[in-house]
Amino acid sequence: MLMPMYSSYNKPVVTGSFASSGVSTADLSTYTFSGVALGTAATNRHVVIAANTGTASAADANSVTVGGVSASLVVRASGGDNTRAELWIASVPSGTTGDVVIVWSSAKDRCGYAAWAMYGASASASDTATDADTTPSQTIDIPAGGYLIAAQAGNGSGAARTATWTGPSENYDETMQDNFTQTGASDAYAAAQSGYTVAINFSGSMSLSAMAVASFTPA
Repeated sequence: MLMPMYSSYNKPVVTGSFASSGVSTADLSTYTFSGVALGTAATNRHVVIAANTGTASAADANSVTVGGVSASLVVRASGGDNTRAELWIASVPSGTTGDVVIVWSSAKDRCGYAAWAMYGASASASDTATDADTTPSQTIDIPAGGYLIAAQAGNGSGAARTATWTGPSENYDETMQDNFTQTGASDAYAAAQSGYTVAINFSGSMSLSAMAVASFTPA
């Protein structure tokens, strides 16, 4: 009698990709980014949204929707002068494009978003980390077959800055307004990572910064 064979290599893994990013300086409390890329549609797709801002008024995002689907807050990083980098997640099985709507607690001078598509991931984070330092560096645990997403927003001292990431692969790096920038990175990991370093080196000094990081496990 033949016995079934089981392979240690046939384990569930999360796959994913960066889909899009954008910025607005509309001075609004509700920012709508219309028809943005959300990745390939699939029944096991989660879309992770980075919501970024920095303004003198209270800065937390009250809600995020993706293609009309309500997202849940994963992690919020808070920096000086109400700088925020937040990650939100929603199950969005259909549609390759959709509106991303970010509702802040009050009007913001600027807002940036980024979108990643993840497939086969749990709806909640395995681990999270935040950093409000202007030279951000944190460690995070990543499960085997997991996925990591990181987002940062901040203000350069006298000029817009570009970012070089340590750890995950950079996905976007763009000016939001004047000296204020946003950047993000992601990667998939076949093997488990313990105390994995996620850090950013900027092209010049920063006066404000907030970095949010999350890892996700296979569902």
